Amino acid sequence: MVKKLTLDIDYENAFLILGIVTTFSDYQLAHHVNKALDVNFVKYDDFPFHGNKNKPVTYSWFYCKSDELKIKSYLIANHHPKQKLLSDYRHIDYLLIIDKSGNSDELNPIVSVLRELKKISGVFKLNPSKIKEIDLLLEQNEMHELSQI
Repeated sequence: MVKKLTLDIDYENAFLILGIVTTFSDYQLAHHVNKALDVNFVKYDDFPFHGNKNKPVTYSWFYCKSDELKIKSYLIANHHPKQKLLSDYRHIDYLLIIDKSGNSDELNPIVSVLRELKKISGVFKLNPSKIKEIDLLLEQNEMHELSQI
């Protein structure tokens, strides 16, 4: 008899995922986040997400790596005219995914700094374990990072 092995990953300790509601366009949001947090998000090719559909839908994708803090961050649009990246989070415009495998002590004030920006109407900490597509999203995001960086 074949045994089925499952792997439980605690994404909550590995990633900080913020949902951002804003009227900024992608490049405007990246610019203001760069200024407010003193980081350097750079636009790369759009992120192709292969959800339940055969054909991938692409979303705006920005990448930032801080050697000083030893963290990587991704700013990904949650909207496309055809569909949302995370369909359960339709009210969210952008996702800010921060890889917390490095120094995570500096991450706590990020939410309050982002909430102070004028055209951002909401910043929400999302629980990665509650996101249905989290495995697929993080896997495809990592593959996209490898192809771009």
